[in-house]
Amino acid sequence: MEKKQHKDKLAEDKQLNANVAEENLTELQQATESEAIAPDEETADQPMNPLPEESAMEIDEEEETFDDEEKEEKTDKLNLTALLKAVKSYWWMILLNCLIIGGIAALLIIEEPRTYLSEVKLAPEAEDISSGGSLSSIASSFGIDLGGVTTTDAIRPDLYPDLVASNDFVYRLFKIPVKSLNGNIYTDYYTYLTKYQKVSWWRKELNNFQRKFQDEPKDEPAIASNSKPTFYPATDKGAVKLTRRQEKVMEAIRSLVTCNVDKRTYVISISVVDQDPLIAATVADSVKSMLQNFITDYRTKKATKDYDYYYSLLKQAKKEYEQSCQAYARYVDSHRDVILQAYISERDQLENDMQLKLNTYNAMLTQAQNAKAKIQENTPAFTILQNAFVPVKPIGPKRMIFVLTMVFLTFVFTSLVIVLKKLH
Repeated sequence: MEKKQHKDKLAEDKQLNANVAEENLTELQQATESEAIAPDEETADQPMNPLPEESAMEIDEEEETFDDEEKEEKTDKLNLTALLKAVKSYWWMILLNCLIIGGIAALLIIEEPRTYLSEVKLAPEAEDISSGGSLSSIASSFGIDLGGVTTTDAIRPDLYPDLVASNDFVYRLFKIPVKSLNGNIYTDYYTYLTKYQKVSWWRKELNNFQRKFQDEPKDEPAIASNSKPTFYPATDKGAVKLTRRQEKVMEAIRSLVTCNVDKRTYVISISVVDQDPLIAATVADSVKSMLQNFITDYRTKKATKDYDYYYSLLKQAKKEYEQSCQAYARYVDSHRDVILQAYISERDQLENDMQLKLNTYNAMLTQAQNAKAKIQENTPAFTILQNAFVPVKPIGPKRMIFVLTMVFLTFVFTSLVIVLKKLH
């Protein structure tokens, strides 16, 4: 539009210059006639407006430039129209390819089993911060973790995902009893993952093809869920050796069970994906309980050891106090009405010993009570923000979206091939 207006303006300027030139020519003719009649009359004062040659050349060049651009635009439009006509002429090929790929995609995706997601959210008890003050609180509200802000807890909330993904934690999930929603399956989680998982036929064939290139013994015996891994040395505190099947099951559990922690609010989210909605909810609730128990055991471990130590001392002090009481009672009963100073001194010694044992017993009793209170003090409190619910709607696979995506990609690819063929 702007080019057209500019071209019209140039035409108007050219027409105006032509009119001016014509007027100048007419005036020149009149001046010539006047000179023929009166030769002495001066004509220097007659107005002359000659057309500049440079401006005329510039106008012609601009007109030629715009003419070339219009020709190029028309050529591009013709090329694009030709390409669209070429694509349109092969509509049957595009339609056939889309139908074939759409049908294959539908057959593949319909065999994939549906999966369900169950999620649990809980907030742990906040730990006392040794430094940072209000500045760290303001920074944490923006998701910023300031250096130098430390807690006395070695296992911080941001380490919970690593804890849930550890071998020790995952191995404990093998023995979780699970039951399907229809009640046909009631077994442990390990057996369920190894025997009752639904797999599409094409994925099963792909797995069989991959096994041909893997160095895996075919005669590997089945491992029961209650079997224990091999520990080296035999003290059950050394390196752990798992079977190949157990490693695969652990990898599958890590992909199905995830734990995330919000760094700003420290809210723990535990998500479990499974083919059965009830099993997904059961495993999510079990992981939540196991994580709570692990954190509780960790934070109360030292206090529990202190309580056990003081309780053993308390039992020993009580035993010694009872023995001293019995010894004092027997001596007093057997030495009644005795006025000898030696007997009186021995009685006083037994009485003092009994009093010392009583003081020791009272001291150990106080220490044991304090240690027991410390256990309760160190026991963390978890606020359950969202319990594990049995999901109703599956989260995947998105069958319609998958088929439509494959059809769209087929349409684009086929059209691109037709265009490239037309260009070459």
